[in-house]
Amino acid sequence: MKIQVKIEPTFSLKWPKLHLQFNNHTLYNGFCEPNSGKYFVWTHYAETLMHENKISIEHYDKDGKETITDNENETIKDRAIILKSIIIDGHEVPEVVLFDKPFHINWTQRQIRDQKQRPEYIKNNLYFGFNGTYEYTFEANSEQHYYNNLLEKERLANISNKREIIRPDGKKVEAFEFTGKLVESDEKESITIEELYKRVMNEN
Repeated sequence: MKIQVKIEPTFSLKWPKLHLQFNNHTLYNGFCEPNSGKYFVWTHYAETLMHENKISIEHYDKDGKETITDNENETIKDRAIILKSIIIDGHEVPEVVLFDKPFHINWTQRQIRDQKQRPEYIKNNLYFGFNGTYEYTFEANSEQHYYNNLLEKERLANISNKREIIRPDGKKVEAFEFTGKLVESDEKESITIEELYKRVMNEN
């Protein structure tokens, strides 16, 4: 299985540091500098897969002094990494799916002292300016994972389109459009991989 991770590092005083792992095996650990245009691209060929596999992206070694701001407190330079894409066997993970995964922050002692209200993690963000770890898991069957991601992409894209409907029994419930149908928010819509494949082929 071919796995490719693309990251955009940003420079401030020095390049950020990256610890990239696959199933707890280190692929890269050191300064994250561009090696393909403005991007850092790492390709790994996995020979041994588990039922559930994990890519771990850790940004570390930032002490908080590398964020440079102007007189209006706007950021001019920052030492950070930006996750641009994960591609598994030629199938790019939809951006909305990447955004939905949490980035767990490793707060520095200074940040713990200065910030009393601190979240354990942040979501809807692929800009890793804090020290912390982002993880992405996927199954061994890359084709199945690709179509499952298409389902997840549609679910995430439509989850905000919730509206109220009245069921035949008169109960008012929240619902959202999913794969062309109105689905109650507390129900799980199911579709086979074969049905989704036909739908994608018809749309293309």
